[in-house]
Amino acid sequence: MLEDVRALIKEIGTVKGAYLVSCFLMNKEWRIDYYSPKEHKMLTYFKQNGKLQHQKDEIFQKKQKKLEKLDLDKVTIHYLQALEKVTVDSDKSIIILQIIDGVVVWNITILTSEFKVYNLKVNAENGETISEDEENIMNFKTGGPSFKINENVSG
Repeated sequence: MLEDVRALIKEIGTVKGAYLVSCFLMNKEWRIDYYSPKEHKMLTYFKQNGKLQHQKDEIFQKKQKKLEKLDLDKVTIHYLQALEKVTVDSDKSIIILQIIDGVVVWNITILTSEFKVYNLKVNAENGETISEDEENIMNFKTGGPSFKINENVSG
């Protein structure tokens, strides 16, 4: 099911002092995030022009806390199945596989043609919808959106 992700993880190999926390799909390209608890940084791996690249980023959290390890063996729902639950029209989506409150989740975010941000969270183990929110982008304030965004999301 996650053949592309597993192939990229195999190519990355062992990331010393870090562990897998999320997989990010945008524009049909996967980015794999590892968390370094010692540095409290995100190490992101991706392909660019066919070559493996990586970058180190800050973690966007209101309160600093250790990120939960992602176990791909728990994923039984394909992201395409989660996308079938989306109730808005869009051909552009950001899909993140991550742990939220101990649950493996497909976190799907879409900017709609009506300038709304739509967010759907689907349990990646059983396919149940966890939450579904939509907010007009004009309602966003400098403090961020009013609907809850997972603190573990990396850029």
